[in-house]
Amino acid sequence: MSGSVLTLEINREAGESLEAPSTTIDTEGSFGILLRGHNVPAHAHCRLEGELSRIASLEQPNYYVEPGEEKAVPVSVPEIDDPIAGTLEVSIGYGAETVAIDVEVVPSPPEVDVDDSLGEPRRPDPEPSALEEFSSVGGFEPATLGVVALAIVALAVAALTAGSIGGPIALVGVLTVAVGIVVAAGLLLY
Repeated sequence: MSGSVLTLEINREAGESLEAPSTTIDTEGSFGILLRGHNVPAHAHCRLEGELSRIASLEQPNYYVEPGEEKAVPVSVPEIDDPIAGTLEVSIGYGAETVAIDVEVVPSPPEVDVDDSLGEPRRPDPEPSALEEFSSVGGFEPATLGVVALAIVALAVAALTAGSIGGPIALVGVLTVAVGIVVAAGLLLY
């Protein structure tokens, strides 16, 4: 049986007797009664009343309990949205002894789906490098910035070479490198 369970003592005293430690059950969903036999065997009859009888069901209404024997009486309750109340009545000796158990069934709390990623430690994002920060501000990829840096170095080498050699042919060499850089930049950007 799942949920709450209430034990009823049958014929513990002389003659027909039925004892319950409590006459109320507050439960979420299905619950049960445990019939515990003592001195004399007995037939126990179980019945649902009130709102409980409209939605809950007993596996069977009648139980025969021998001395020293325990019988489980499961009461099945479907999922509900609002609390319901009712009574489970248990009688022995053809109604000579009766116990009425007030039952209140409340809805089960909703199930919560837990994402497996919640069990993994969260690592902070790494700090971006200076190149990444610069490329994000300028909107350029790091590879594009590398090509631009190489173009600047090539232009500097051409200018230094032209300055040390001198003359119109060196100037034409520097201009050729500069035009190549402009054409390459145009192809990269467009």
